[in-house]
Amino acid sequence: MLMNDDYQSCLSSRLSRFVSLTQAECGFIQEMEKDEHQRRKGRPVISVGDATEGIMVLKAGWAVVKADSADGRSQILRVYLPGEVMGLAEIGSSHANHRVIMQTDGTICPFPRRGLAPLFIDYPRLGALLTALGSLDQIALRHHASSLGSMDASNKLKFWLLQLRSRLEVANVGLGNRFRVPFSQVEIGQAVGLTSIYVNKLLRKFVDNGDIEIERPYFRLLKRDEWEKDCEFVNAFHDMDTSWFPSAIGEGTTGSADLSAPLRA
Repeated sequence: MLMNDDYQSCLSSRLSRFVSLTQAECGFIQEMEKDEHQRRKGRPVISVGDATEGIMVLKAGWAVVKADSADGRSQILRVYLPGEVMGLAEIGSSHANHRVIMQTDGTICPFPRRGLAPLFIDYPRLGALLTALGSLDQIALRHHASSLGSMDASNKLKFWLLQLRSRLEVANVGLGNRFRVPFSQVEIGQAVGLTSIYVNKLLRKFVDNGDIEIERPYFRLLKRDEWEKDCEFVNAFHDMDTSWFPSAIGEGTTGSADLSAPLRA
C-alpha cells in the first residue's frame, strides 16, 4: 500500500520515537489501520467473554480496561492512549477476560491474528519494536501496581499522573508538563484505588500547594521534578534496548529517531 506524503498515524508517531521507520514499515502500519470503526465515549470495545480475534489499533481517542466486582464497583486496570495497540497482551487467549470501553470518542482499527504473520516474517524489525514496546508497557503496569500497594494516597495519585504524562509523551500527543486528563474524579479513583471524595481533597491540596494547575480537562505539573523524587518515579520508556533488533526491510525512512535524545521535555 502506498502512503500519502503527509500521512503519519499516532501509532507511526509513537514508534518513531524509537526507530526511523521505513516506507515499507509505515505501509504495513497503514494496513493495520485500514478498517476504521468510530466509537463514542462510554461505548464498549470488548466485553467479557467475547472471542478475541486479533488486536486493535486505537487510532484516535482513549480507552480503558475495566474490572467489575460483585458489589458493583469498577476498577480501571489500564488506560490506552492514541496510537497504542490493544490486545497484544491477550493475544494468547481465545476470549476476553476484561471489558474495554471508550473513555473518549475515538477510532479503533481491528486487525486479525492471521495478519500478524507477515509482521514477523516480512517486517521483523517492526515486530521486534512492537514486542519491545509491549514489554515496556508491562513494566510500567508493574510500577503502577507496586505504587498501589506501597505508597500513601497522595503519592499514588502523583505517580499515576506522572506515568500518564510520560506515556503521553511517548505517544507524541502530550509534550511537556501540560497534558489532557479526560477522567472524572470517580474514574481517577477507580484507577488509583481511592474514593472520589479523597481524590477531590488531594487535587485541591495539590492546587493550593502550587504543585499543579487544573483547567479541565488539562493538568499542568508545576513541581514534576520534586514529585518524581518523592515517588522514586522510574520512566520505563527511557530504557528501550534496540540493539537486538533485526535490520529493517524496505528502503527510505520517514524521519529520524534520535535515541540519545531524552523523552523528557
